[in-house]
This record gives sequence, C-alpha cells and structure tokens, in this order.
Amino acid sequence: MAAVIHHPAYGRYDFGESHPFTPARLEILMDLMTELGRPVRAVRPSPASREEVLLVHDEAYVSAVERLSAPGALAGEDSLAWGLGTPDNPIFEGMDEAARFLVGGTLAGARAIAEGREARVLQLGGGLHHAHRRKASGFCLYNDLGVAIRDLTNRGLYVAYLDIDLHHGDGVQALFYNDDKVMTISLHESGQYLFPGSGDIHELGEAGGRGLKVNVPLEPFTEGSGYLEAFEEVVPQALAWFKPGIL
Repeated sequence: MAAVIHHPAYGRYDFGESHPFTPARLEILMDLMTELGRPVRAVRPSPASREEVLLVHDEAYVSAVERLSAPGALAGEDSLAWGLGTPDNPIFEGMDEAARFLVGGTLAGARAIAEGREARVLQLGGGLHHAHRRKASGFCLYNDLGVAIRDLTNRGLYVAYLDIDLHHGDGVQALFYNDDKVMTISLHESGQYLFPGSGDIHELGEAGGRGLKVNVPLEPFTEGSGYLEAFEEVVPQALAWFKPGIL
C-alpha cells in the first residue's frame, strides 16, 4: 500500500465558491473512501518553509504572494505582473500558507521515499504543475512538484517526472529545462487546442537537459486505447534509458 499524505489545511487552498479548482473534491474523495470501507489514515505534513519554496521560486515572487495574502489585500497592476489577481489565480487571504501546506505534503512524500521509509506515496493535494519561477498560472501558486524535485536532486538523485494531466506540465518542464538530473515526460492534449499552449514534441530541453524533456501531445478526444498505445510506446523506454533513482 502507498502511504497517503493529507492535511485538513489543504482545504484552505480555496479560490472561492465559483472557482473550478475547489477543495471540495478532496472532501468528496475522503467521504467516498469511508463509504467504501477504506477510510484514509493519512500522514499529516508540516507546511514547507519559506526557504524550501525558494528552492525554485524567486524571492521577489514569494514576497509578492506573502504581501497579497494579507487581510484586505487587493489585486492590481502589481499583482497581475506576478500572475495573481486573474480569473485563474484570484488572490485570497492566507494563500501563501495554504500553498506552503501543499508544498510541504509533496516534500514529505518525496523525502519518505528518498530516505527509504516508503516505497511509494499518494499525496492528496498539490500537483501544481503550472507555477513558474516568477509567476502563478493555471490555479498554481507554488510549484510543489518543482520544490520536491529540487530537494531530491540536491540529495544526488536523478529524478523522472511523469505528468498524465490533461494539460501540459509546463511549469515543471521550465524549471528543469537545462537540468541533466531531471527527465520530464508529459502526455497531454495538444497545446494547439488547450491551455497552456505548450508541450510540442520539439520541446526537448537545452544544455545538459537536451533530450530529457519528452512531450506527447495528443489530439482532442483521444480514446483510452490510443492513449495507452502512446504511453506504452514512450514511457517505459524513456525510463529504462534514463534509469532514474526516483519517479
């Protein structure tokens, strides 16, 4: 069994009632598991520290998130420069700490595997793969995945990141585009049709990371059999060649 990571504080990552990225989906999942007789007994992580967030995010950006997390903070031209205060990423009170809890959960899972305490983990939060070094994007404030990957490479590990979300994992790819210790693989609907408009097969990485950024853009309405065929043709071979220490 995979260790499950969750904290009630994940519910604070809430852009508002009308926003599609609602924490209610996690509550529904927990209730469903209980009804199925498999209640989740989760490990409760601590929030990531400011220093841990700065592993992949710029100081000025983190300071902007902190400032706009204060009670009564208002979005404006300054916030828009950081991707904050948009329909996708409206500001809300306490968003810095809420996002750091999600980062902390992903870090806790990565470290449990790296230190041999777990073979695999399921983190019921995070996955904020669109956040960039200096900008929020696509419901994502801090890139929890990027922070965890950087923590792992700092330990000397080679990391493979596999993204099977409908949208291209652009933020993670950008953070490690030059990195020879990180392979990113993303299967997604083509950016020709869907946000964030990236993830072309020609996005291969640069410098030491050249050839380690793998994208499989798929046509809209790709069915299960076609998806699995693309997955099986690409992913096992890429991982076998790269031989990561952790996935």
